[in-house]
Amino acid sequence: AGACFVTNQFWCSLMFAPNVVGTANATAAGWGNMGGGVAQILIVWCLFKPFQAAGMSVDLAWRISMLVPAVLFLVIAVIMKLFCWDTPTAKRFDVSVTGKTSKASMWDYLECLKDPRIVIMIFQYSACFGTEL
Repeated sequence: AGACFVTNQFWCSLMFAPNVVGTANATAAGWGNMGGGVAQILIVWCLFKPFQAAGMSVDLAWRISMLVPAVLFLVIAVIMKLFCWDTPTAKRFDVSVTGKTSKASMWDYLECLKDPRIVIMIFQYSACFGTEL
């Protein structure tokens, strides 16, 4: 789910104008979080209960009902990768558009960790997302 959230925020940042991108990101994030909650409720009523009524044990019905969304997620991920555009103007995002001439190395990422604000943000985000899960 976290990967979907980050990808969603990245796409919104590319797709919307600077004067509305904050609203777009907030709206998309809110709907995404709500969708996760609704999905948990629907899994019980649309998958678990019917599987249980079909004669599966409680344990097996719950496990199978968790596999259905996982398979759907993988199918949709493949479809998105094959058919969706990364930006409004290009099929694939090219970092050279941002002025970069080379890909980031591992040392570039480690360099970022020297900034205490980034480390604090990493811990805040991990604690927040861990609480959501």
